[in-house]
Amino acid sequence: MQKKRIPKTWSEAYITLIPKEDMDPQQVKNYRPISLLNSDHKIFASILTERPKRYPNNSIHVDQNGFLPKRQIKDNIRIIPDTLEYYEAHPEMQMALMFLYAQKALDNVSWQFMLLQLAQMGFGKKFIQATETIY
Repeated sequence: MQKKRIPKTWSEAYITLIPKEDMDPQQVKNYRPISLLNSDHKIFASILTERPKRYPNNSIHVDQNGFLPKRQIKDNIRIIPDTLEYYEAHPEMQMALMFLYAQKALDNVSWQFMLLQLAQMGFGKKFIQATETIY
């Protein structure tokens, strides 16, 4: 990572075809491709993923429950009826509920913004550079 480049082997794949079960092996459509990848990238990405978990982070709102240790998206389900009950008891207050669906969210991330956020949250220069290099 000294040169801010990943090793070439991390982007190489061995692709082979595997026949589908109980299908005619004479037909090309009855095969599916599988890619065998170098596991070094996966190991390095796992290390980067685990490091921030060692530090408490108060910048993540308590209501964000998906993709965090000991927090599950199902925990938010009870928040909706509780919120509706509260606003029924206080009709003078305005209310808005917003639901976001993040299908393929990682494909739509602005990496420049993400890297700036990591810096604002206090992550070190080497960590940010390593993240930028592999993604």
